[in-house]
Amino acid sequence: MILKCGEFDLRKYEVVRTQFFASANMTSVSISKSGIRFSSGCIRKFVQTEYVELQVHPYTKQIAVLPCSEQHKNKMCWARIYADGISVRLISGSAFLSTLYELFEWDPDKRYRLRGEIIRDENGAIALFDTHTPEIFTSRYEMTMPWATGFGEDFYAYKSSQPPEVPIADTFLEYSNEPELQPTAQENAVDNVRALIEKMQKDRRCLCADADILS
Repeated sequence: MILKCGEFDLRKYEVVRTQFFASANMTSVSISKSGIRFSSGCIRKFVQTEYVELQVHPYTKQIAVLPCSEQHKNKMCWARIYADGISVRLISGSAFLSTLYELFEWDPDKRYRLRGEIIRDENGAIALFDTHTPEIFTSRYEMTMPWATGFGEDFYAYKSSQPPEVPIADTFLEYSNEPELQPTAQENAVDNVRALIEKMQKDRRCLCADADILS
């Protein structure tokens, strides 16, 4: 590492892991094969928000959480807000959890907890979680991480591993710019399926007739 004139020499210093400063107000999310649960500290940072949209960046392997309305097509209920407090909800993710585990190269028999941060701009706020340095649990109380020999990552290794800062809109534009889905009405879908089956049967009869002529 080449230091510039006037810079501190931080070799052999380590960036202390945020997990050593555990707090109920930490922004975190726990992911297991049972579902996804956000910390109450994370939820409280989004005032009166019961529904969120989950976005995953497959290349940077980051998870973004955006507040949304109850009418949003991709909504997930992460909490219920009451006058006297918050009820944290477990988000069942059976349809996509296996894909997340495969994408992040996780062990499906373990639970992972990610620490995140809240990023705000003129358009609102999102919670952003990095999956590269998760806490890993083999059971409710047993955590498997090699922390006995150090406080964290070497300062310069940590600094060089951080992705360049980019605007939120540029990072997640491809996930927020999709056109609204226009699902086919049920009655129309039934007619379309019947028409498709009739066409397949007709094509099959024509194919058989051609085979008889050739033989």
